[in-house]
Amino acid sequence: MVNQGYETLYPNNYFVEIEKVIPEYKAKRIRQRWIDKLKPGLNHDPLNKEEKEFVVQWIKKNLGPNDSFKWKDLISDMEEEFHTLRPDNIPKNYWYALKRNLLSKITHNEELTPLQILSLLSPNPQLTELTG
Repeated sequence: MVNQGYETLYPNNYFVEIEKVIPEYKAKRIRQRWIDKLKPGLNHDPLNKEEKEFVVQWIKKNLGPNDSFKWKDLISDMEEEFHTLRPDNIPKNYWYALKRNLLSKITHNEELTPLQILSLLSPNPQLTELTG
């Protein structure tokens, strides 16, 4: 994208310019492909143990009202902490797989909030071992 000069040609949204060249793809889809797959420097390796712990602790610390948080903020904090750029889906997939794994191990049928799930992770080494 940089080589083609799209950043200077249409500085506000160069994905719109690319859409003009490849009309079968919408700008939003082109942008998502760039962010998730093509952006130079993306690290597609699986998360290491420190990154997994960072994701859990970050979510625990930044969980907002209605058990919400912004993935974009997590990605930028991970980049700052580990000096590597990750696609959004890698920590998301890790979090949802961890959540699903924990829920499958709980025998009762009550619905747990993300904060309740997080509280299960840290203090109990057996559960952390099971998810790990």
